Amino acid sequence: MQNTKKKGILNISFLYFLKCFLVVCVILLAMALRAALFPIDTPDYKLFITWYDFIHSHGGFAALKYKFSNYNASYLYLLALATYIPLSKTIIIKLISVIFDCLLALMVYLIVRLKYERLSIPIIAGLVVLLTPTIMINSALWGQCDSIYASFSLGGLYFLLRKRPLWAFILFGLAVSFKPQALFLFPLLFVLLINGEVRLKFFLIIPAVYLITMLPACLVGRNFIDLLTTYELRLDNPRHLLVSNAPTLYQWIPWGTHRNLWEILGLVLTCSAIVILSFIVLISRRRMTHDILVKLALVFVLMVPFLLPEMHDRYFYLADVISLIYAFYFPDYFYVAILNQLFSLISYIPFLVRVNMNQQYNALIVLALVIITIRDLVKTLSSEGAREERALLTMMVNLGSSAKSRGLLGKR
Repeated sequence: MQNTKKKGILNISFLYFLKCFLVVCVILLAMALRAALFPIDTPDYKLFITWYDFIHSHGGFAALKYKFSNYNASYLYLLALATYIPLSKTIIIKLISVIFDCLLALMVYLIVRLKYERLSIPIIAGLVVLLTPTIMINSALWGQCDSIYASFSLGGLYFLLRKRPLWAFILFGLAVSFKPQALFLFPLLFVLLINGEVRLKFFLIIPAVYLITMLPACLVGRNFIDLLTTYELRLDNPRHLLVSNAPTLYQWIPWGTHRNLWEILGLVLTCSAIVILSFIVLISRRRMTHDILVKLALVFVLMVPFLLPEMHDRYFYLADVISLIYAFYFPDYFYVAILNQLFSLISYIPFLVRVNMNQQYNALIVLALVIITIRDLVKTLSSEGAREERALLTMMVNLGSSAKSRGLLGKR
């Protein structure tokens, strides 16, 4: 009997060791693939190197008093910190983003962990993030830093799911302080507000955090107005394009056709779509479950950049990540994550390879995903409503039967 128990314990220990070994192997593989991409130069990466050189030659953090970049101060703090680390600048710049790739994988693990009791599925989800092509290309090849704002955005989503709005809004504030694309997830906050899930006072946290992140740069001498208008510089569009390689609605609009009018119409269309979807959620009177929040999150990060003008190829990055969470939450829709990767990869090609590609067919994939995810959300809202009504009816019938039984017993 004791020998049998010992063998069982040994088997469990061996399986645990094997699982840990496999996890470590996958992580090492993901890091090796990234390391192989490090030597490749891209225009964005070269731009970051010029910023790094400027910071290094002007005294590290002291250089932040100058206006030399169109990125917000939060990312420049990381570049300034990197100048003090004894590593090659060609490594350290991309390494910053890779570190946040790992944090992004952790956030996905935590969110999927809320869905499953078994530990293995969330771990697989986190590993999938590390091996996802667009995430790997974005940081290790392109040298971009989208994993930073996405990590904080998913952290905010995680705390929303945990019903801890204070931490959620702090992280959303940090996300916006790195890149404005974090705003694509903000309609979710509006839905929670009108449904009474969060209070209006929490929204003050986002601008407060944003302003706090500017303080170190202000303390070393940077003009406060310059910091506030950083995003205005980034939104400047000297080529007057309605879209830059992004698979959006505006791929079907002829170039130069009433650009100003389409920009206004795009903003109106986007806001209208957000309000209509929020109203649908409101009138459904459904409790904001984890499933509904995840579905809403994906709908917004797909729909908003699809409808907005002047979008770039990387602006569906949040959709790349949240579609993976969506696939693990709802396995029947695994193809959504695959299609999301497909259209993102296709949209990356023109910038990375320097070839012209017609993105109109690619935009059809995004449109199909927007329709599929909205339809799934509406179906969930209506089916949960029907279930709740049936449950309420059953409860009322049971209460009536119970009261009738007690009445009959009393007569006896």
